[in-house]
Amino acid sequence: MYALGQNPQEPSQGAVPAVQGPELAGQSNDVSETDSLQPNDAGGHMVTPEPVSIEGYSMNFTSEGERSNYLRGGLTFGSSYSDNVSPSGGQPISDFSYSVWPFITLDQVRSRQSWDLSYSPGFTFYQKTTAFNESDHNLALALKYRLSPHVTFKIENHFSKTSNFLNQNQNLAAEPATGLAPTVALVVPIADQLRDTSSAQLSYQTSPNGLIGATGTFSELNYPTRSQVPGLFDSTSSTGQAFYTYRLSGKHYLGATYDYTNLLSHPNGIRTETHSVLLFYTIYLNSATSFSVFAGPERSESHGAVLTPAQWSPAAGGSFGWRREHTSLEMNASRRVSGGGGLASAVHSLDANASVRQQLSPSTTVGLSANYSLNEALRLLPSTSNGHLVSGTISFERRLGAHFGFDMAYTRLHQSYNNIAAISRAPDVDHVLVSISYRFERPLGR
Repeated sequence: MYALGQNPQEPSQGAVPAVQGPELAGQSNDVSETDSLQPNDAGGHMVTPEPVSIEGYSMNFTSEGERSNYLRGGLTFGSSYSDNVSPSGGQPISDFSYSVWPFITLDQVRSRQSWDLSYSPGFTFYQKTTAFNESDHNLALALKYRLSPHVTFKIENHFSKTSNFLNQNQNLAAEPATGLAPTVALVVPIADQLRDTSSAQLSYQTSPNGLIGATGTFSELNYPTRSQVPGLFDSTSSTGQAFYTYRLSGKHYLGATYDYTNLLSHPNGIRTETHSVLLFYTIYLNSATSFSVFAGPERSESHGAVLTPAQWSPAAGGSFGWRREHTSLEMNASRRVSGGGGLASAVHSLDANASVRQQLSPSTTVGLSANYSLNEALRLLPSTSNGHLVSGTISFERRLGAHFGFDMAYTRLHQSYNNIAAISRAPDVDHVLVSISYRFERPLGR
């Protein structure tokens, strides 16, 4: 499955976690950096492990490698059908939409830095609900810079502007998802929306087996046209994190983090602050397989219309990444306080997702994914609502020669939020996306 909220044209951001060697190659590299991670690499350069890495898991097959120093681009024509683009009189309205997405990607690796930049504007037109016609924008940036042999700085950003969040879903079969992926608590059928997630991380290897670091993350969800989303709210989230990890061997990492998060819903002005201390453990079974778990206490306190007394609750989670020559798998689960993602306040959130990608032949790939999110408001007010989201997606890619491709994806979405008019009147969505694309690739600096 693909992850909710990714650009359908956005290329893979590379394998994670990436080994932080003394230098980055200055030429094309067809092998993932993780392939250099040895089972007992104690004393060498350390990986920034899950769950503190900002890069996420890669869904690339090991046979696909990680090629660098390329200019890539092309054009995609797509058409989608949804049986619930907007509720009217308690009944969902179905509609077709047509889109065109040019896209361009640059990735470059030098001796001390590497970066990937992709941009895809788009134009979407609806057959019936023409009021939702609009231009889309999707931007993704990943930068890694080695300040010294033991100090590394990383930045990632994902921004999207769209009227249909489901049209932004990445077809996992065509373009495996990596990097930052926002937590999705709910999805409105069609509404103008801006989503932005940015993260920066500085890490320093203090000893042969010790690594410290700091991470800052900011995410924002904004609905410019309030009349399209009755019962929903804009939200922002700011997080600061400090971490330390110790490598017992090349396979085993132990660590601890301290997190501070400021969650704000507006225009109601409800603000929640959280503090958490988490212990984590990561094991690398081989260069393309890892497993992580974390757990610890979390304190939250809300301010706004009604003061919520400080609450203590457990935070816990885990993740697993597995890649082979023609198969890749990713699974994540967590239970902690998070932003409402459109709800009236912060929530106790239980999130789980799984994605698998399988190559059936050199030109045919399929993907399957599932998402579950259960959200309970820290304090239930008249304007808040507890609820859950369940979604599943199956996707298909067929390469037609060196430059053309045919992609399909089907998503089934069910949501239960009784107090939110934009969702409760039509909680189910079936969405089909079909596209034909042209792509080109040119090496840089050669």
